[in-house]
Amino acid sequence: MHAPPAPSPDFAAELLRGHLANDEQGLVQIEIAADRVLAETGLRFESDPETLDLWRENGATIRDERVTLDGAWLRQVIRATAPRRITLRGRNPARDTILGDGHAPVFTPIYGAPNVLDHAGRRSLGSRAHYRRAMEIVHASSAISNTGQMICVMDDVPEARRPLEIALMHLSLSDKPFMGSIASPDDVEAVIDAAVAAVDRPPCPGEAELLHLVNATPPLVYKENPLKCLRTIARRGQASLVTSYMMMGATSPVTIAGSLIQGYAEVLAGMALAQLWRPGAPVVMGLYAIPFGMRSMVPCYGDPASHLLQHYATQLARRLGVPVRGEGGVTSSKLDDGQAGLESALTLSASISSGADFILHGAGWLEQGRCLSLGKLRREAARIAETCSFDMQDCSPPLPLDPAFEQDLRARIAAI
Repeated sequence: MHAPPAPSPDFAAELLRGHLANDEQGLVQIEIAADRVLAETGLRFESDPETLDLWRENGATIRDERVTLDGAWLRQVIRATAPRRITLRGRNPARDTILGDGHAPVFTPIYGAPNVLDHAGRRSLGSRAHYRRAMEIVHASSAISNTGQMICVMDDVPEARRPLEIALMHLSLSDKPFMGSIASPDDVEAVIDAAVAAVDRPPCPGEAELLHLVNATPPLVYKENPLKCLRTIARRGQASLVTSYMMMGATSPVTIAGSLIQGYAEVLAGMALAQLWRPGAPVVMGLYAIPFGMRSMVPCYGDPASHLLQHYATQLARRLGVPVRGEGGVTSSKLDDGQAGLESALTLSASISSGADFILHGAGWLEQGRCLSLGKLRREAARIAETCSFDMQDCSPPLPLDPAFEQDLRARIAAI
């Protein structure tokens, strides 16, 4: 593979000053620099010989587990088959959502919080009861059109049962689309089976029951489990949100330009892999970075650098022709206070104004994502509905889940 030309020496300074915002030349420079990273440094694909064999079959150079790639070819693969528009299907067809192609953004609640701050101000480990309460809030909200995944960790449910227990919560307490599990390839399969059976509609190109969050591990690594999950998701025709979530100065360069270049290289490889496993597999691009505090050793949510990076990420996704992720109401605050409100509002505003299609962590986030606030979840969902002019009355109860299906799913969970 030949190395693409290097970006101009003053590119990073220009980008930091914002002179290249919405500028074709600036976006091309990012692509050129990412191509150079892919060709000269490459990415590590760890402990998954099938992925290495696939790259080898397509002419990539492999040393141990490090693969060097042609960025222009990766873009060609993605543009050739990845859908520009993705329909996520729920049990109720009236609640299906569309990503991309100029449609309104889809919002989800927080994803992955181990702790919960309840309405009385008590902070505790997440539980089945907390999850049920959060699901009631998100289903009743006209703004939250995708109920997400693992809104909080259910500490009172054995870990092996959680993926199907979460799926049952989403299917029984709402008829909106939701997100799939990535706990393991077997869990991916089990939750896909449950969602496909509950939705019960024939497969259709560009449509999927589930969107799965598949993360690279910056800098420039894909771990074994995400790789195997990505392969399973693509082969089943389901959707993947391929994301590079970087800490600027820790897991990526401290500059906006450097983080854009590294993250773009990472997500290009992941989205192309999905197309190689199954042409036409729906993919969403996720490219986001947060400055990392070297004194506090925590990410600094709400920083303007992240907001500028969000705008560039959206433009890069538009050039590829795929939907793009935005970041929602994230904050570093431990309390549902003024700091939380300001940081969340600034980040959410940047995602909406950039034109992001799928906004993860849209409501309920506290404490660098370690805590779900039920009060913040309710309030942010209401404000998003008001700001984005969603129908405030669109909160009818979910369609009933088929009793035989629910009984069978409960039996499967009990058997684990």
